Amino acid sequence: MQSQMSSNTFFFLTVTFTILSILGQVSTNIYSPFFYDLAKMYNSHVEVVEQSVAIFLVAFSISQLVSGIVCDYINKQKLLLCGILAFCLGTVMIILADTESTFLFGRIIQGLGGGVGVSVSRGLSRQIFTEKQLNISLSLTNIAFAIAPAVAPMMGTLIGESFGTIAIFHVVLMMGVIALLLLSSILTAVEKYTPATSINVLSETLGLIKTSMMNILFIGMASGFLYGIVFSFITAAPSMVMEQFGLSKTMFSICSLFATFSFVLGSLINIRLVAIPALRKFKFSSLCIFMLSLIFLLLVAGLNLDGLVTTLGFSYAAFFFIGIAMPCSVTILLGFSETSAGFLAALTGFFHLAGAAIGAYAVTILTMDPVVSFSYVTFALSLTSLFTCLLYKKHNNTPRH
Repeated sequence: MQSQMSSNTFFFLTVTFTILSILGQVSTNIYSPFFYDLAKMYNSHVEVVEQSVAIFLVAFSISQLVSGIVCDYINKQKLLLCGILAFCLGTVMIILADTESTFLFGRIIQGLGGGVGVSVSRGLSRQIFTEKQLNISLSLTNIAFAIAPAVAPMMGTLIGESFGTIAIFHVVLMMGVIALLLLSSILTAVEKYTPATSINVLSETLGLIKTSMMNILFIGMASGFLYGIVFSFITAAPSMVMEQFGLSKTMFSICSLFATFSFVLGSLINIRLVAIPALRKFKFSSLCIFMLSLIFLLLVAGLNLDGLVTTLGFSYAAFFFIGIAMPCSVTILLGFSETSAGFLAALTGFFHLAGAAIGAYAVTILTMDPVVSFSYVTFALSLTSLFTCLLYKKHNNTPRH
């Protein structure tokens, strides 16, 4: 860095990067309670509206990967501006849509714009923050990622029932405009702390792949499998909590909120433990998650203690340690190179999305009791995560202090 960054500047940058990162997530969850209303509005089927989530995720994933790789070669700030403008354009298309095809196309544009915010803001964070600042920033973003899915549907319900379904997307557009204004206000600060783009980005990236790709794969896979545990719970929770244990939707929401709180608490503890190396915290958390999953599997499959308390107790404890592990793994991954920060951010997103897909899919294909399926999947994911984590050997290109 060119000079010491003040605390106010650091937190202002972190808030802006966090908002840019969660816009896509909020734009999806906020209208989920109104799938049937949108289908009726467009004289369509609810399945078509549900497809808008998958379509968005595909566009979001592609954008996240491509923008992360490209941003190492061009001005990251301008790319972020283009991304947020595309997100706002897609939202305007949704607001004005009078057919299902226009609505779906707007969601594609939203996804392409939203994916830029995740990868590029991570790449910028790696270049302008110290290691400790990066770990704190990623932990705060992690908290926002956990809270957004829980809060967005409730916010969408309140807005939609009070002002109409389309008002939900007006709020999303307003959030995009706020993000655009915040981004515009920090451009000078970002420019001050961002190093000049290297003319040897391609050669350095190829060198990174040659010398460190196995370590990147080990940490990326270990992180992705832990993310898979989160999505295996998200996928299995409705069947476990409502169908198997007969709890109401309200109680299901409360149980899900406690899972979110556990995740947030872990991220807050990670900030408090910022002086401890990220790798040490990640390995310790991975070990704890594996031990918890082993105990859970033995209780469920061995002793048939597959009750609600056992299931939620394991889930909350696992989410706590995942809340510690996730920002640590991202810190480690981004620490491999400053020059190729965007490339590493893109890979990070890929590992997480792949792990999420594996966890969500695996828990649905096992023809067992939901809790038993969940116990087997979490054990397999935690074991694989711990194994790949232990294969990692510390590299020499440590992040800046």
